[in-house]
Amino acid sequence: MATPPDAPLPSYEIHIVPSSDPIVLPTFLYLFDEAVEWLTARGLSSQWGTEPMKSDPTHIEKVQRMVDICTVFLASPKVSPSSESISSPVDEPMTPSLVPGMCLISRQRCHPEIIPPASEPENYIQYLATSRSHAASKGLGKAFIEVAEKFTRDQGLGLLRLDCFAGGELGEGGLVKVYERLGFRKAGPKLVYDESGWLGQVMEKKVGKAVE
Repeated sequence: MATPPDAPLPSYEIHIVPSSDPIVLPTFLYLFDEAVEWLTARGLSSQWGTEPMKSDPTHIEKVQRMVDICTVFLASPKVSPSSESISSPVDEPMTPSLVPGMCLISRQRCHPEIIPPASEPENYIQYLATSRSHAASKGLGKAFIEVAEKFTRDQGLGLLRLDCFAGGELGEGGLVKVYERLGFRKAGPKLVYDESGWLGQVMEKKVGKAVE
């Protein structure tokens, strides 16, 4: 990811960790529940409800199955060589509260019983979350997308897809617009995911010519 000369250097690093790493599942739950709390406090509970995921064993089991099929990208705070106040990862293992964000990518689309297959081989962003309380998370969502695009091209694929919330209080002015600004376009109409009427929108982006 190129950084303009006059821009501050990113305060995070993005790297791949094994899906079996013990940090992965707790970090997913931490970031998800932090987002639920943040949204609920602002009256935006229609996206993820109001209850923490960590208290629901059924959801935890579903998350684990998703993690198992994904390549996991974690962001970690950059440690300044001159800093004496921050321990190195060797001295102090990462904990979920120290992770600014994570992104899960797989060759399988999310919710295959609902979401139509792509017209060509693809990578699918199953989950992307950044911490709203972490100073290092600024600009991290865009950085994850750029990493996902490169990862997709490096695998010889030309299509990157994801789905996002498209209803509730934010509607079309919310996540759909965010991803459109990042170069994605709507791939079909909104989809109803469950009996509660949860609305999602599949977004797609061409990232390069797939290898035949």
